[in-house]
Amino acid sequence: MRYSSPDEWLRYLEAIHPSGIDLGLERVARVAAHLDCIKPAPLVILVGGTNGKGTTSALIAALLRKQGKRIGMYNSPHIHRYNERVSVDGADISDANLCRSFEAVERARDDITLTYFEFGTLAALWHFKQQSLDAVVLEIGLGGRLDAVNVVDPDISVVTSIGLDHQDWLGNTVDEIAYEKCSIARAGKWLVCGQPDAPARALATVKNLGGYFAARGDMFDVAESEQQLIVSYTANNEPRTVTLAEYHIPHHNVATAIQVLALIDQLPPSDVLSETVSGLRVPGRWQSWSDGSAKVVLDVAHNPQAAAYLRHHIEELDCLVLGMLSDKDVAGVLEALPPFKRLYVVTLTGWRGLDREELGAKSRAAGFTVDQSFETMSAALESIPATGTTLVAGSFHTVEAAAEWLKAGEGKWNSI
Repeated sequence: MRYSSPDEWLRYLEAIHPSGIDLGLERVARVAAHLDCIKPAPLVILVGGTNGKGTTSALIAALLRKQGKRIGMYNSPHIHRYNERVSVDGADISDANLCRSFEAVERARDDITLTYFEFGTLAALWHFKQQSLDAVVLEIGLGGRLDAVNVVDPDISVVTSIGLDHQDWLGNTVDEIAYEKCSIARAGKWLVCGQPDAPARALATVKNLGGYFAARGDMFDVAESEQQLIVSYTANNEPRTVTLAEYHIPHHNVATAIQVLALIDQLPPSDVLSETVSGLRVPGRWQSWSDGSAKVVLDVAHNPQAAAYLRHHIEELDCLVLGMLSDKDVAGVLEALPPFKRLYVVTLTGWRGLDREELGAKSRAAGFTVDQSFETMSAALESIPATGTTLVAGSFHTVEAAAEWLKAGEGKWNSI
């Protein structure tokens, strides 16, 4: 074996390709065919979308597991460890199995170049193929049409939402992005779209590929009433309704997951559905901590569509701690978030990260006052108000740093 630890492998993956992103399926498809992992399980569910991929994937996987099925799930990026990206029955891949999977891809690729993400995706698919799974739930990384995960042969595809993000790679209009995301559809298969009033290009793309389009507002929908969710969906060509009393994830993702499973005849009884939805928590999505006086909420929202959803949870923030990547819409995120009394900006290290001066300048240019700027997340969190609610948002990397600081302070800070 070339390397014996995930860290060594990951450093190698970062070094072997000159570009972090190199969209296209031809290279990945050649290696996937050699690995025989284009169909890693009897049931393959492919999940794309601007926001909500991780939450929708997690709920679909949880509902399938509740029915005794053995499920693999692939998502990205991770929050703490790379192993989080690849799981079987809710357990992250072991270091040993991750290294074996990387080694399998390395042997299969020969002289074919692969990016970090492509290499990791193929490793996950190969691992799943070895596990004798009933189903896999696979999250698209970027866009859809040319994303490495789209190399698989799905039985049903999902686009959770369609909004402006990653315009450098996907296009500058919602129509262009709809085309990229909905191109994960397949002939003769369903694509479930959770975006209300989806652009016409979404339906046209699926039809052109020979697929069937299940649209929110047509085949399924969701309404909130007196702190309950009322989900309407279609099963066996018949309209159905289920009421859920407790939920901790975005309501539209709940409805989308229900419609997906209904279309493939894998939806559990309503009592199992209700129990699973009420118990599901997804790291980095409205994840709350408290020290008894102050509350810190972590959310990976990094575009205006995701930021706007947070207004459903809270009317005003005492403090916002923000760290973002350079290709994100800083002004749009700030304008969409709930109003805040204080704004702290934090340097985000690594590729594409904005430093505090750059983020502060973009925030002020958008008309917002920056109260303090910090080089590290620990310094920012040590300075938050002693009472009230602080939101940490803007990137997976931002949430990762905050979660590590909060976990280090367990005893003072407790997850709620």
